[in-house]
Amino acid sequence: MAEPPVSQVAPRVWRVGNLTHPSNTYICATGEGACFLVDPGTDLEVIDRALADLGLEPKHIFCTHGHFDHAASAAFFQGKYGASCRLHGADLKTLRASNFLMMAFKVPFTMKQPRVEEAEGFSVRLGEDEFRVIPAPGHTPGSCLFHYGLYLFSGDTLYAHGVGLSKLPGTDHGRLKATLLSMWDQLPEAVLVLPGHGDCATFGAIRRGNRPLLEFLGLADQGEG
Repeated sequence: MAEPPVSQVAPRVWRVGNLTHPSNTYICATGEGACFLVDPGTDLEVIDRALADLGLEPKHIFCTHGHFDHAASAAFFQGKYGASCRLHGADLKTLRASNFLMMAFKVPFTMKQPRVEEAEGFSVRLGEDEFRVIPAPGHTPGSCLFHYGLYLFSGDTLYAHGVGLSKLPGTDHGRLKATLLSMWDQLPEAVLVLPGHGDCATFGAIRRGNRPLLEFLGLADQGEG
């Protein structure tokens, strides 16, 4: 049986599974009816209905990178709720190519460009925890991780299973490898990684059990085998 498009994956965090073009959008409650959105994808009506059902309004929108499946409905939610939208400046070119890429992938969606503020160096206290942006180039030049309390929203940089490799313009496999290796011994094993596609998992489970990633990084002897 298919997983429902909206599911709670952690305390205060819900995942919307976009189906028009598969990706994960996350809704994270920060208190008093407020929340932030991570990677608002193509199924804006499903995302908006989930917000209404949860009684939450997004004050911030964060895009881990500029690919359309992670930013397609950002302008819609920005217009409806007055939310800020943050994306690394190095991915503005990628974001502006969204409609061209959707035509190439035959995705039935036309995207309006959001008003973007710079994500690099951004941090803010949301509720009880600090939200912090960590640049993570490789999948795209401006890919970022978002660290919030016990959660790490990782876009296409870090998956529970597999590797975020791509042949799209701007992807640099060498930079992605260097980015992942730089954080390999820095991230706490207990942090819950919430990727842009697929399942969520703790970083400890990923570093021991994601065999394709371990092989990509040259660390296969450190996994479960």
